[in-house]
Amino acid sequence: MEARNNLRCLDQSERDLVTRKQLTEHSKIVRSAVIANLVNAAIILTLFSQGVSVSALVLWCTVFAIATVDRLRLRNISSDPTLSSEQMLRTKRRITINAVIYAHVWGVGVAFLLPSSSPAQLMLLAVIGAGKMSAGVMSYRHLPEASRAWTIIIATCLSTGLLFMGGKESYLAICLLATFAMILLLSGRQNFASFADEVFAQNELAEAAETVKLLLNDFEEQSSNWLFSVDRKGFLLDVCDRFAEAAHRSVEDLNGALLVSLLDDEEDRRMLANNISQGVSFPAIMVAVIVNGEKHWWKISGRATKNGAEHLGVAMRGVISDITAQKSAEEKVRYMAHFDGLTDLPNRRYFSEALNRTIHRAQPGDKIALLLFDLDHFKAINDTLGHPIGDKFLTMVSRRLENVARSDDTLARIGGDEFALLLSGERAEFAEDIANMIVDAVSKPFLIDDHNVVSSASVGLAQWTNDIVEPDILVRYADLALYSAKGAGRNRVAIFEMEMDVVAEERRNLELDLRASLAEQEMRLHYQPLVDLKTLRKTGFEALLRWEHPQRGVVMPNEFISVAEETGLIVQLGEWVVRQALEDATQWDESLSVAVNLSPSQMRSTSLVPTIVNALAQTGIAPERLELEITESILMQDSDVNIRTLHSLRDLGVRISLDDFGTGYSSLNYLRSFPFDKIKIDRCFVDEIDSRDDCKAIIKSVISLARNLGMKTTAEGVERQEQVDALRILGCDQVQGYLYGKAEAMDNCTDLRPVEKWVPRVGSASLPVAANPADAAERKTA
Repeated sequence: MEARNNLRCLDQSERDLVTRKQLTEHSKIVRSAVIANLVNAAIILTLFSQGVSVSALVLWCTVFAIATVDRLRLRNISSDPTLSSEQMLRTKRRITINAVIYAHVWGVGVAFLLPSSSPAQLMLLAVIGAGKMSAGVMSYRHLPEASRAWTIIIATCLSTGLLFMGGKESYLAICLLATFAMILLLSGRQNFASFADEVFAQNELAEAAETVKLLLNDFEEQSSNWLFSVDRKGFLLDVCDRFAEAAHRSVEDLNGALLVSLLDDEEDRRMLANNISQGVSFPAIMVAVIVNGEKHWWKISGRATKNGAEHLGVAMRGVISDITAQKSAEEKVRYMAHFDGLTDLPNRRYFSEALNRTIHRAQPGDKIALLLFDLDHFKAINDTLGHPIGDKFLTMVSRRLENVARSDDTLARIGGDEFALLLSGERAEFAEDIANMIVDAVSKPFLIDDHNVVSSASVGLAQWTNDIVEPDILVRYADLALYSAKGAGRNRVAIFEMEMDVVAEERRNLELDLRASLAEQEMRLHYQPLVDLKTLRKTGFEALLRWEHPQRGVVMPNEFISVAEETGLIVQLGEWVVRQALEDATQWDESLSVAVNLSPSQMRSTSLVPTIVNALAQTGIAPERLELEITESILMQDSDVNIRTLHSLRDLGVRISLDDFGTGYSSLNYLRSFPFDKIKIDRCFVDEIDSRDDCKAIIKSVISLARNLGMKTTAEGVERQEQVDALRILGCDQVQGYLYGKAEAMDNCTDLRPVEKWVPRVGSASLPVAANPADAAERKTA
C-alpha cells in the first residue's frame, strides 16, 4: 500500500494506469462540484455583498470565474482516453494548480469576511468553510496532491482570519480547525490508497477475464467439448459454432431453444430442468440425445452463475462433451466381459453368475439341471484342417446349440470346445431328452469351406437337489458325468450318480499318493528280457515301472499312468525312469541294452533331451545301449516338433523304436519321416499268429517292410512255443514275452540262467505258463 501511495515507486505502466484512472474518475465529479461552488458563491454574495467593496467583489468573482472555467476545460481534457503519459502528468499538475487557486479563492474570501461578520454570519461562514474543506477532499479524492493543497490552504486561510478576530473562542476554533484538517489529510491519504488498490484489482480482474476468455476460445477450438449458457428458464444463450455442429443444428435454431428439448429421456429432461430453474450446480451427468436421427451420449456439467452475470440473463454456464465413442467402447468392454467374441454366446463369467443366482434363489422342489458338454476330437479338427476351420466349426456348432436351447435357458461357451446349458422349471424335467438332442445335433456333418467335418459331443448331466447349496458342487457333479461319458466311448450322455463321486474321490486319493511316491522312494523298475530269435540269447531288457505302495501293494502302470498323464507327473516319473534305468544298466554286461518307454507328455517336455544327455554322461553308458520306445499316437500330436526331437536324440547315438505298430493311426508316412531302428509288433497280432491267417499276413508284411527299410522287428507278448516257431519262420529278429521271462526286479533278472539253445521240432508242446492269476494279469500290463 505504501508503494501505491507513492506513484514514483511503481513502474511506468502502473503509473500510467493509475494516472489515467485518476483523471477519468475526477472528471466524473467536476460538474457536480462546480455547481456546488456556484451555489455557495451565490449564498455568500447575497449575504455579504453590502459590507464589501465593489472592487474586492469584482476581483473575487473574476478569479472564481476563471478558476471555474479552467476547471471545466480541464475536465474535458481529463476524459480523453488518448492522452500520453506526459500529457496526463501535465493535466494532473494543472488540476492541482487549479485546486490551489480555487482553495485560495474560498479560503481568502471566507477569512476576509470573518472579522466583520455578525454571530449568525460567523456560524454560516464556519459551516461553509468546514463544508468546503470536506467537499474539496471528496472532489479531489483521486488526486492526493490537489486534495492536500486544498485542505492546507483553506485551513491556513481560515486560521489566519480567526487570528485577526482574536479572543479565546477564535483560538479554540483554530485548534478545532487544525484537528479537522489533520483528519481530512489522513482520510484523503487512505482514500487514495483504497482507490489505488481498487485500480490494480480491477486491472488484474480484467486481465484474468481476458485470459479466461482466450482460454475458453482456445478450449472451444482445440477440444472436443463445447460451452453453453442458459437463462433461468433453460433457454440457450449465445450458442457457439461447435455446439451447433455437434447438435447438427444451426446457431439460429439453437439460440432461444430449450436445452432440455435436445434430450431423449424424459427423466433426464426433468432432472436437468429442475437444476436449471433452482440454480443448482451439478457435476457431470450422462444423457442420451438424438442427433440427426441417431442416438448419441453427452456428458453435461453445469454451474450456476453469480449475481454478476444475472444482468446478462445468464443463470447457468457449463460444458458439454460427446462421449458416444466412449460409451460404445464401455458397452463393448462390458459385452466382451460377459460374451464370447467368436460365438456370441455368454462366456464362463456370465454363466457362473447366472448359475450362482439360480442356485441361491432356488426353493425346495424347484427343478434345475446342468449340462456340461464338449466336442469329441476337436483338437484333431484344428490340427488337420487348421484353426480358421476350427473357429468356423465352433460358430456353426453354437448356432445348432441355440436351436436346441430356449429363451429361458442359459447356453454358454465356457472354454475352447466346452459348453454349458442351464435348465430350470419344466425344461429341467426333460434335461436328458435335451442332452440327447445336443448329441444328435452335433453328430450331423458340417460343410465348411468344401470340407465335410464330422464330430460328436459328450454330455454330462447333473440334477439339482435341496442338499446342493453351492453352485460349484453341481458343476463338479456335471463334470464327473461328462468324464464318465468320455470314458464310456464318447458321443453319448451320462447322468451323474453318487458312485461317480466315490470313484473320483478314489482317483484324487490315488493322485495324492502318486505325488508322494517319488519322495517316498516307492517306485521300482522291473525288467523283461529281449531275446534274439537266431541265438536265443538275451540282447537287452525293457524297463517297466512298478509302484510299490505300503497300503495298496504293487500298483501296475495301467492303474496310475493315466493319472500321471493328466496331472503332469508323468514328466517327472519319466525322467526318473530314464536316470534309474541307465544307472541299473551300469551293472550289466556291456552287450545288453535297456529300453525305456516315452509318454506323449515327455516328448513335449523341453527337458527330455537335456535329461537323457545328463544321464548318459553321469553313468558313462554308451548311447547305443539306450533304446527309446514311442507309440504312433505321439507322432499324431505336434508331429513336426516330435520328429525334430527324435532326430536330436538319434544324433546322440540313442536308438529309437516304434512301439505297438499297427494298432494306432497307422501311417507309412511316419516311417518315411523318421528312420526308426526297430518296429515292435503288438501282442494283439502275435496272440493269434498260429491260428489266424490274417494275423500272420499282417506280421509278415510288417517284417518285410522293416527289413526293406533297414529296421529290426520285435514281437511282443510271446507266450507259446508255436508263436516262436511262426515268428522265426517269418523272419522276426527279436521276441519279448512271458515265455522267456516276465518283468522282474533287477536282482532277479540278472540271476536268471541263460536261455537254452532252440531246437526245431514238430508238434512241440508249449512251455508251461504260470497258473497264478496275478502272473496272468502282469503279462497283460507288462
